Amino acid sequence: MLMLQRFFISSGYSVFVALAWTALWHLHDFFFNAAEVTPLVSLIFIPAVLRPVAVLLFGVPGAVGLILGAAVTITTVGPISFPLILIILSNGLIALGSLTLMRQIPSYRAELTGDMAGLSLRTIITFAGLTALASTTTSSLIFSLSPTLSWNSGLSLSMLVGDAVGADLSPIN
Repeated sequence: MLMLQRFFISSGYSVFVALAWTALWHLHDFFFNAAEVTPLVSLIFIPAVLRPVAVLLFGVPGAVGLILGAAVTITTVGPISFPLILIILSNGLIALGSLTLMRQIPSYRAELTGDMAGLSLRTIITFAGLTALASTTTSSLIFSLSPTLSWNSGLSLSMLVGDAVGADLSPIN
């Protein structure tokens, strides 16, 4: 019974994050459409704020929610392809991987606990920056190796700027 209850709570967190991602995606499209460089690259990417926040607050269910949200919104950009599926999966896995990596570093381990007691602004900014950098690197690699997506190296910097600006708009900051 307890396991079933935990499953429903985690599912609720995932759905909440997916809905928040979708709302931020449409809000971003409405307010920052002029900052768009290509359909998946923007100089200000508001949904990026949710990556570190969702994983810090909800852990794995937050990452699942990010993946679900990306699956809903990226399909509005174009037809589903293997590279886009990789981008969708990386949306949550990158943030979760960044948190796991930072928890291995002794100076951050004490702050990145389940209750987030003592979480400093330095740690939040570092985590958001690491998540943005890892997301940009992964997406750039996927785009550059994809025969179906057009990509040039200059877009990586635009994506990094957009993810970093979006991630640093975090309400936790």
